[in-house]
Amino acid sequence: MLIGLILPSGAPALSRAKPLLDRIVLDAADPVIDVELGGQPFRLRVDLDQWDSVELNPEAAARLPLAWATGRHISVGRITLWGRNAETRLVIAGTKRPVLVAEHGRVAAAGADGTIGPDLLPYGMVVWQNAASPPDTGTVVLPLLLSHDTGISAPAPALGPDLSLRFSLGMATSSGTAAAGAILARRYGGHFAGASRPLPIILGVTRPARPIAFTRTPVAAGFRFPDLLVRTADFRGDNALPEDDLEADIVVAHRERPQGAQPWIMIGRDRLSRCAQIVYSAAPRSLTLRCAFGPE
Repeated sequence: MLIGLILPSGAPALSRAKPLLDRIVLDAADPVIDVELGGQPFRLRVDLDQWDSVELNPEAAARLPLAWATGRHISVGRITLWGRNAETRLVIAGTKRPVLVAEHGRVAAAGADGTIGPDLLPYGMVVWQNAASPPDTGTVVLPLLLSHDTGISAPAPALGPDLSLRFSLGMATSSGTAAAGAILARRYGGHFAGASRPLPIILGVTRPARPIAFTRTPVAAGFRFPDLLVRTADFRGDNALPEDDLEADIVVAHRERPQGAQPWIMIGRDRLSRCAQIVYSAAPRSLTLRCAFGPE
């Protein structure tokens, strides 16, 4: 989803100091915290698909009289959003640290001033609680990786070579890149099973996606995926998608110079809403999912 961040020189590094505070518990339906940026109060949504900077709504960014610089971009598939960034001070529960703030002229979080990832919070654990979830049937613990390019991800070696998982409470529907869909289709007997449709990704950007159904059901982070929406034009590389009844968005993707393969699945709210508890641990980084992992 978020690929190709251009960072200014002097941007805060991903390495973090040892957390000073034990944990914070958030309501998964409205995971918003009060913070201070540049000496002013802000309300930020905490989500796993944001990392290394605070993404602000344009109106919120306008409240900060900072030395903004251009040149930070976000690539959402083949769509590039250019934005601006600045350095300021973040204060949470009395804990201070330098932070990079960014904005791209689009709303990042409805009902809040922006979004922040758990890696920027001064807590050893970030817990999302969901009182409305169905009864949990098990717990899955995943090791996490964090990088400037890919953000927070978990390896998924059982699904296919180099395939990884990402997570978002903000995205309503789980999806995969074209490379992920191609790999899963080969391994699990996949075929297209429905029409193409626009899929909301982030910051108001939609991308063409089409469901692939599987003869054998893949399991990712404990969740079964008898079918998966696949972003047919994004991050395919040289991987071939199923050939039956190819639609215009796939044909165009074949004609354009292929993007580099990025085989990952974004697990969205359609699965994560079944979790009574989601726990991000900072050291070592891991994600614990206590969820209803039943059949679809």
